[in-house]
Amino acid sequence: MEFETIDIRDEKARELAQILANDTALSILSLLQEKTLSMSEIAKELDIPISTVSYHLDKMIRVGFVEIAGKKYGKRLQEVKLYRASSKPIVLLPRRVPVKKRLLRVFEKVQIISLGIAGLLASATYVVLKKLVSERSILELENATRAAKESQTPLVIESVNKTVMQGPGEGSLIPYVSAILIFIVAFLILSHYLTNKNI
Repeated sequence: MEFETIDIRDEKARELAQILANDTALSILSLLQEKTLSMSEIAKELDIPISTVSYHLDKMIRVGFVEIAGKKYGKRLQEVKLYRASSKPIVLLPRRVPVKKRLLRVFEKVQIISLGIAGLLASATYVVLKKLVSERSILELENATRAAKESQTPLVIESVNKTVMQGPGEGSLIPYVSAILIFIVAFLILSHYLTNKNI
């Protein structure tokens, strides 16, 4: 899950403390936890001036408490922003985390997610292809057995016996190779996608 990090020496930390200490800001925030509203709708619901709402919303957007949920058109066809409480957690950092370390954490998270999903896709591919190859081998085995019974030639019977001893689907590299290829391709695509999405 993505989260907002705020250093305690940052201006955002002071703004966050001001919001938490202000009853009006907390009233706006709790209202936006229940529904998505425009600035004028918030002012009307809480019976406060729209300038007060605007002041508190600006602060809450900066610290990550509130986000713009979308837009609608008012009576005069002007664009009106809609606001809602953010579901993104906020983490206060008492000590600065170097940018390099933060990037490594994101990279590790992306790699774990990518490896997990790629592994699942590769496993599913292997199971499906193994089953298909086995079914195909069983059909070939049945056909060979039928042919051996009809011809009764020693060479054909020996060939069928070798096939039976080998077992259906054994010796085929298709499921293994396909699963490995799916794993590599899925891992690369997912890593690229998640890195671009900043997950």
